[in-house]
Amino acid sequence: MGAARARERGKGWPGLAAATTVAVGLLHVLVWLGRKERVPEPYMDEIFHVPQAQRYCRGHFGHWDDKITTFPGLYLATATPAWLAGLAASSLDAVALDTAADWLCSAAHLRLANALLFGGLTTWLSFRILSELHGREAGPLRIALATAALNLFPVHFFSVDLFYTDAGALAMVLLSFFLCLRARHHASAAAAAAAVLFRQTNVVWACFILAFDIHRQLNPPDRESKKQERGAGVGAEEEEEPLVRALWAVLGKAWLHRGRLVRHHWTMLALVGGFVAFVRWNGGVVVGDRESHQAVPHLAQFLYCVGAMAAAAAPTHFHPRTLLGRGKALLRGSRWAKLRAALLLAAVALVIKRFTYVHLYTLSDNRHYTFYVWRKVLGRSEATRLALAPLYAYSLWCVLASLQKGGHCPPLVRLAFVTCAAATVVLSELLEFRYFIAPLAVHALLAGPPPWLPSLVLQVAGFAAVNSLVEWRFLCRPIGRWSDGSVARIMW
Repeated sequence: MGAARARERGKGWPGLAAATTVAVGLLHVLVWLGRKERVPEPYMDEIFHVPQAQRYCRGHFGHWDDKITTFPGLYLATATPAWLAGLAASSLDAVALDTAADWLCSAAHLRLANALLFGGLTTWLSFRILSELHGREAGPLRIALATAALNLFPVHFFSVDLFYTDAGALAMVLLSFFLCLRARHHASAAAAAAAVLFRQTNVVWACFILAFDIHRQLNPPDRESKKQERGAGVGAEEEEEPLVRALWAVLGKAWLHRGRLVRHHWTMLALVGGFVAFVRWNGGVVVGDRESHQAVPHLAQFLYCVGAMAAAAAPTHFHPRTLLGRGKALLRGSRWAKLRAALLLAAVALVIKRFTYVHLYTLSDNRHYTFYVWRKVLGRSEATRLALAPLYAYSLWCVLASLQKGGHCPPLVRLAFVTCAAATVVLSELLEFRYFIAPLAVHALLAGPPPWLPSLVLQVAGFAAVNSLVEWRFLCRPIGRWSDGSVARIMW
């Protein structure tokens, strides 16, 4: 009943969903116009993605740039309009096809298609998922602001207007999640397969969606919400069912309902199994340039990721009143609570000390903000990195607490989220903020809007200010010339 009421309430806001999508889309158009004027040529990794897409637009599928490390989902998606245009013009006449490809697949139009198609789909899906999960508690204004905040997250907003894989990868993950919430299991698996075609690590989010869906079927939302209502208030976290007991209970239910679960999820299971087979055949996840993307146990990358999640919701998690309240709660808590906090801090310090890596690209490419973050903060000394351990520990606590308060993440789902978020980032030696986009988006959707409207307003305003500053710096303040003679501009 609760999920049904949320769904029915969300159906009453299609106009607001469209308005939010259009508003964010207009911002992307403004950014696109600025970049079309000042950065008309492919920039950074676009020098690989744009020519590859243009080859696909012309039907040249036999050529592959070995510098590209992802599957061809982005290029297949963008080549389709050019093929359809050529077909409509003269039944795939070579000249007509090349003409359509030249116009539709220019760098400017590829960027615009990426922003409007995948950026717009992400915005619309964000609104629908938030309405589906949190429509009962949050009004339409909070849902719209939370949608805007998610889509204005600076790293995501910036990358959407480049011809990168990030926008399409996130859009397909959210589409799979939305279809999962609507019990369209096989369609959800198809969207997850499309997500993997954009970026291989999205198979991890396919696993999370599978786990979330199975847990949701075995423990309907109404039952979970009633448990949380009974356990609401001080001490609710301690009153949750122990993790091991919850795991055994789910495994027992899954065995009892194994026939139904297999019927619903065989396509998603086939996707995951097929990807595992591909990895064994390929000798790894990466295609193309493997030498620059070696897998290492970069566990500190997960700490950077949870730090980004907490920082994105800074008006909520770092408000002085919140910090003071949580500090008092820890001091007044039980010995077991204090011991857990100490163990968490020790584990974070160990990860920083033993599992911090730095890629050559991070040290050498001053066109990324990560270069300056490492040089001025993370790379100064080990003592500097260890001094950030309390911040990382607090950030992880904030992430878990916000998931619990969101009402759709019992302990097993929280464990699945943390495991999957870590799995998507910890094997990469390269510090790349774009890798945090999908974990942050999924977390924001599960956690839902913060309870205080001013926090949301401040979050949206803060993101808008950062985006304006970053875009101005990118367009108007180049930092010189790169080794190939191109203008060097700073970006995420």
